[in-house]
Amino acid sequence: MKRYRGILIFLLFALLALAGTVYYYDQKLGYLCLGATGVITIIMLLLLLGVARRQQQLMDTVFADNATAASRLIRKVDIPVLLMDMNGKIVWRNDALAAVFEGKNVLELLPNFKPTQPTVQQILLAGTNYQVMTMPVHRVGTKKKLLFQYWLDRTEAVHYQRLYTEQMPYVMLVYMDNYEELAGDRQFHGTAVLAEVERLVSELCRRTGGIYRRYENGRFLCVLEAAEVNKLEKERFQLLEQARRLETGTGATVSLSVSVGMAPRIAQSEEGARTAMELALGRGGDQAVVRDGADYRFYGGKKQQDARQSRVKMRLFAKALRQLIEGSGDVFIMGHKNPDMDCLGAALGIATCVQHTRLRPFIVLTEPNDATADAIREMDRLGLSDRMLVTGPEALEMVQPNSVVVVVDTQRPMITDCPALLDRVEKLVLIDHHRRSADYIENPTLHYLESRASSASEMVTEIIQYYDESVRPDSFVCSALLAGIELDTKQFVFNVGSRTFEAAGYLRRNGADLTLVKSLFQNDFDSFIRVARTVQNAEIGEDGVAIAACEPGLTDPQLIAARAADELLKVKGVKAAFTLADMGDYINISGRSYGLINVQLILEQLGGGGHLTMAGAQIRGRTMEEAVELLKSCIRPEEQSESAEEPQGGD
Repeated sequence: MKRYRGILIFLLFALLALAGTVYYYDQKLGYLCLGATGVITIIMLLLLLGVARRQQQLMDTVFADNATAASRLIRKVDIPVLLMDMNGKIVWRNDALAAVFEGKNVLELLPNFKPTQPTVQQILLAGTNYQVMTMPVHRVGTKKKLLFQYWLDRTEAVHYQRLYTEQMPYVMLVYMDNYEELAGDRQFHGTAVLAEVERLVSELCRRTGGIYRRYENGRFLCVLEAAEVNKLEKERFQLLEQARRLETGTGATVSLSVSVGMAPRIAQSEEGARTAMELALGRGGDQAVVRDGADYRFYGGKKQQDARQSRVKMRLFAKALRQLIEGSGDVFIMGHKNPDMDCLGAALGIATCVQHTRLRPFIVLTEPNDATADAIREMDRLGLSDRMLVTGPEALEMVQPNSVVVVVDTQRPMITDCPALLDRVEKLVLIDHHRRSADYIENPTLHYLESRASSASEMVTEIIQYYDESVRPDSFVCSALLAGIELDTKQFVFNVGSRTFEAAGYLRRNGADLTLVKSLFQNDFDSFIRVARTVQNAEIGEDGVAIAACEPGLTDPQLIAARAADELLKVKGVKAAFTLADMGDYINISGRSYGLINVQLILEQLGGGGHLTMAGAQIRGRTMEEAVELLKSCIRPEEQSESAEEPQGGD
């Protein structure tokens, strides 16, 4: 039939071409040719339909003559076969199906099966894996529809597929991430500790049937089968806790970082493991990160790490930043949406460095809020707003190919003030103190991510000191930076290290106005009342977790939620506080804790991030009640820190 149709199409085009040629020389004769072409086409179509009808009749005759044999063959074949109506009721089945399933309705086995949209499905029945194939049956002379279904035995294929998956070799990296810090102490039992760490890694590989190689002090490369990696995940990587119990002679504990790359090829697995290790170290270490394709799973990381930022690293970064800015055009400094004083203070500090290089700094601030309103008014009074502040759309119009974008206090592209600005420049600088998230900004020209710093303002204060000895920030900039440090440390209570006080001392010596800093945190009376109502409506569980929802219709609900969470921590018995605010398009969650419960790990399950003691998340497509229940389901006992001690250092 296909050959006949091809001949007919070719003949039709040939006749049309001939008719067109004749029409060009003689119109009357051309019309005659077109008419003849139409007649010939109709005749050919009738002949083609006749051939198809005769073939169908021939096939029907063959099946009719052998109906009994065909019926007997289908009934006795080893493949389970059935006919059912559109409601799933079985109207006929062969012997093979009757032997494995005696039910009267297919929906008993396939509850998600839709007869109107039949698809290929997998079922497990009596230890056998079946691939269920369904197709409609077209019946002549009746409108009642039936479905023909047959089950293919895929047990052996599934078995080998499972073996292939379970025996897939994956690469695991193990780093002793605080080796340099421990080695700086003369009391450190270096050789003994390294030998003990290697013993733990060796025992893990022996127990799991894997192999390992040490390629540097405190660094190991292991190869394990996929099934064993799954067991390690279920155990939540006990290797981390085993390493903490080792005696170092210094009073400090051993901190390990573990990463696993899950990929179908060994080279891809090794690359994934290295990427996951960068993420683990960027989040502060002392944790395990499993990269499965584009997804990440995190284990550990519950303890606050001691502040151990490197002054050498800071000095080198400040020097590289200056060299980058000196050879560039305008500099655009951008923080996160709904900026706070830490974000704005860090931006003003970088702007001071840019001005020292005699270039124009622009701070991207599209939507000011109550958290920065007083600081913006002070900038207006000093005449800084007109010179520095631009909105996201304005920045997109002003940016040039040689411009530099400096992102402060965030590393996630989608929550920056203007994500499109990141794609307009080739020179991108990233400065942030949060633990690295899975969706961080990739491939920046320069980046300084230090999760042990108390705040972005602390980091920028140190950058100013190393940027150039002659840089002197004015009183307002120093006050804004000090306000940023106070905000993230809760007046020097949380995440505070010795470097934090050194930065605060530098700012005070250079004119930070404590009265101005205090005024930047003052609330108006209406905000105070709204915060109090939110705290009053809080629900405090037996585990010391407080959850409160802000009233609907607030003008600045996110700020109210953050302040209410801070206030809830002042209530006796509260170890962690979560406040939810309806932002219209999404539900915003602010999480705070004293360090005994890791709010970061909890909110990461909802797509958020942050610190052990301060984190946030956004939930879309849920009501407030649904968001509260979803949050409760993410608060598990294992998220509590193993230590009940107060957190130390700056995260």
